[in-house]
Amino acid sequence: MNKLDLVIFDMDGLLLDTETISLAAWKKTFKNYNIDIDVEKLFFSKILGSNETSIKNTMMEISKIDEKTFYDIIDNQIEEAFNIVREDGINIKKGAAELINFFNDKKIKKAIASSSIRKKVDLYLEKTNLKKEFDYILCGDEAEHPKPYPDLYNNVCRYFNADKNNVIILEDSKNGLLSAKNAFIEKRFYIPDLLLLSEEDEKELSYKKFNDLIEVRDYIKNNFF
Repeated sequence: MNKLDLVIFDMDGLLLDTETISLAAWKKTFKNYNIDIDVEKLFFSKILGSNETSIKNTMMEISKIDEKTFYDIIDNQIEEAFNIVREDGINIKKGAAELINFFNDKKIKKAIASSSIRKKVDLYLEKTNLKKEFDYILCGDEAEHPKPYPDLYNNVCRYFNADKNNVIILEDSKNGLLSAKNAFIEKRFYIPDLLLLSEEDEKELSYKKFNDLIEVRDYIKNNFF
């Protein structure tokens, strides 16, 4: 029987339905700044699971803006996203509550490793009453390097002094799965959100693929307990 000591969740697109909010906010922001970019095809697909530095590099590649404008755009996008959340709320992904309750019953440690900044993570988790459910939360502005670098996952494992053989990662993006792979964590569970990996990437980066977190719960229940 497999042993399980720690489960590390991504937040955006995995635990919460934030990707649709983020996409809408980027569209509003680019419109505010009169930037003509196909947000979904040329931009959004490249930044899923990334932090500010990666977003900056991507934006510089596909638009002619200076550094000051970039940071103005980042601030505006964050505010647009916050406004959407404040006005409309935010949805928890299917099966998230059931999976969290299952881990609580089994007394399994739960953490979040998110590329998003602390301000965003705290707002979204407090809005959904999920913050109290996690034993540790680490954010993108608290690690030296973003996903796909291994820093976030390595730091969380180090915090718990966890044996990586007994750790499960829950991710929805290529950058997140790469981060976990680069941290040498084998059990990388892939639950797709807006963008699907290629068959090649899926085979290389994921340990198991699931349609939702209910399936994750049932698999863990049958294989770890």
